[in-house]
Amino acid sequence: MATSCRYFSSLKAVKDWHESPDDLQISRSGLRRRHRYPDRVFSPRLLVCHDFKGGYSPDEDDLFQGFFPHKTGVAYWARAFAMVDTFVYFSHKRVAVPPVSWTNACHKSGVRCLGTIIFEHESSVSDARLLLAPNESGTGYLYADIFVRLAKHYGFDGYLLNMETTMGSPAEARELLNFIEYLKFRLHKVVGPEARVIWYDSLTTQNKIDYQDALNMTTLPFFRAADGLFTNYFWEDRQVFEGARLAGTIFRLQLWTGLDVWGRNVKYPAKWKIGQALRRIEGSGTSLALFAPAWVYEALATKDFEANDFSFWYDNVDSETKRNMSISEFVMPHPAPVLHTESYQLFFTSFNTGHGQNFFVNGKVEYDEPWMNHSLQTALPTFPATSHSSYLESYKRRLLPQHMSIAVPGTFKTSWNIDYSLAFYGGSSLKFTSDPLNQSPYIDAIFSTSSSSTTTIPQQSPSSRTISSPPTSPSRSASSSPRRKTSSSQLRQPRVFVSPLFLLDFVLQPSTPFIFCVTFMKCSKGDVKIRLAGRWLLESRRAHGTTCYDELDSESLHDIYADAPAFEADFSGSVLNSWVRKSFSFKVPGRPSMSGPAAILAGSVAEAAGWSWKGGGGARFLFQINHLDIECGDNFSGSIYLGSVLLFSKHVHTMTVVHDDVAEATAPSVPAPVRVTNVCVGIYENGGNGCAKALRWDEDSETTEWIVYVNGRMIGVACAPGWVLSEELIKFQGETVADLGSTEPESPISKLRVRIDAVGSGGTIVKGVEQIVSV
Repeated sequence: MATSCRYFSSLKAVKDWHESPDDLQISRSGLRRRHRYPDRVFSPRLLVCHDFKGGYSPDEDDLFQGFFPHKTGVAYWARAFAMVDTFVYFSHKRVAVPPVSWTNACHKSGVRCLGTIIFEHESSVSDARLLLAPNESGTGYLYADIFVRLAKHYGFDGYLLNMETTMGSPAEARELLNFIEYLKFRLHKVVGPEARVIWYDSLTTQNKIDYQDALNMTTLPFFRAADGLFTNYFWEDRQVFEGARLAGTIFRLQLWTGLDVWGRNVKYPAKWKIGQALRRIEGSGTSLALFAPAWVYEALATKDFEANDFSFWYDNVDSETKRNMSISEFVMPHPAPVLHTESYQLFFTSFNTGHGQNFFVNGKVEYDEPWMNHSLQTALPTFPATSHSSYLESYKRRLLPQHMSIAVPGTFKTSWNIDYSLAFYGGSSLKFTSDPLNQSPYIDAIFSTSSSSTTTIPQQSPSSRTISSPPTSPSRSASSSPRRKTSSSQLRQPRVFVSPLFLLDFVLQPSTPFIFCVTFMKCSKGDVKIRLAGRWLLESRRAHGTTCYDELDSESLHDIYADAPAFEADFSGSVLNSWVRKSFSFKVPGRPSMSGPAAILAGSVAEAAGWSWKGGGGARFLFQINHLDIECGDNFSGSIYLGSVLLFSKHVHTMTVVHDDVAEATAPSVPAPVRVTNVCVGIYENGGNGCAKALRWDEDSETTEWIVYVNGRMIGVACAPGWVLSEELIKFQGETVADLGSTEPESPISKLRVRIDAVGSGGTIVKGVEQIVSV
């Protein structure tokens, strides 16, 4: 089998490399945008350095098409992309290009994906000195230009520079600063402003390997030349704070304090107690670089990986202090990324982790063996189902103050988990299970009061509920809330399952159509409604950037907001134990009623700030979806599965269907039937690492994934045109043309009956046309 291993063992191999348009390692997923808010501008960033078994691990990421089949279907996958800013694919190869599956997974989650350039041991000195070779024009460095071409061609976002060997002299070590600055400049210009070069704390300008474990006057020149400094791991508390002061308030976010999860020779507790190290540097304001978090997979029982990984990221309670010491206690999550194109905005998830025991297409098992492919991972919930983290609970309460009014008495506890037994597309879905006997501790916390007075919430019907005004900023919480008084009548009330799954941002203009499409299965009779709700934040009419790391202008009037309507899908009459897919259309209000500070600023102040409510390019809304409710009547008891969620809106200037001067939008789809051309089986050469039979084709349809069938059997899913077939599969196919029902005479040439289905960015699946291919 050909692999996705696009690494180089020497700079000579790098020099001999050339671009190939037919290279299956190329990532087709662009880096998606996700907002930051003013109260999170200076919150710590998190870098994950993925040091997993030396890199390019069999059964994890060495095959660009994934593993169909996989030995067990249980492999390391990234659970908490919502908390990660930068992902580094680390390997001990000279130059490691991130496997396409990891680049795709990172980009779809709004995470930068970096490769590694590494020089280790004194045997690497001669190779390291080649870095300073000038390019042909004499205006820069030859290998810096090649590194930029590599990043541009394969679609990743830069490099971690790990120089753990000396140069020829101190003068060459100092010239390395010019190399770093040139590489950074070229990456920003060619790849984009989101590209990064991060320097690892090792080599000094005196040409010595001298780990400083901090930002100080020795490492400061490299900190200034690169986009950031990744410190070594043997730091002490004072070094972290002194480095933060030297970096300054703004630039300290570019200082990544290194944390080795394995705890090799470090002075702080590690592994399950890594939170103690995070707590020690919490007050410094530096960013965090987490090295080898796959420890939970490599060192612990593989069969317990998912439970251990969840505890590591979200719910690791210290037995002595009773405080949550997981990563989520110290790192704030981002909104889930929304795909922005010239014509539309879209969020789609099938709750797919990128692996499973079966592969489902439209709710039907198409592949009945374990499989693994990081490229197929879609957005997972931003918030965990349960957590002892006081930080996360506080954060969710700030986002969900409207539950003080819509979560009436009778709200019951529910739990959700990723379920692999059923899925709509991929290998997993989100399963909700009701628990009508236990009150929700989360709702109890919301209804606790900080004042001395208590208020009984009146019994209300679901239709009469109103959404109260949110706090004026995500960083503020309601000053008081009524205390709930329970009664026996609660058991007869509709139950609202409070599930803050995602934080999503859509930039919309007044009167913009908006589509909410959900795939859903219920396993019990009864009334069920799914509701998305949030709030409208007003955004200034100044042009907004396009990269995934843009921060909302801190001078914008984010305290001007309006109540957001609930997008409600009623599934009360849906068929049991069957996937149901429905779309619901809504429209952004032309002039919503404002509340809170907006009531004061709505007049001359708002107009002076540049707000224009009607037409043109005036005010835009930032629709912040901050929770999902599942409301079940008292006649429901059982489980609910979410298979997919699609949120979609076209930009105003692209809407062409108009009725009564009101523009309409339709959910994205792909043409049918799918047309692929030049389907053939050929030899795929893998950069000197061997070759294999490859099924190749050209496309004439814009899709994100291709489901490949050979002789009626699904063999996998490709995220780019092209598929490598195993030699066993090629040899197994002995059918002739006559066997396939053709009128042509029999031929000794093996034939494959190939069908390639298309999967659009919104999850729409369109059947392809079967074609006969000679082997």
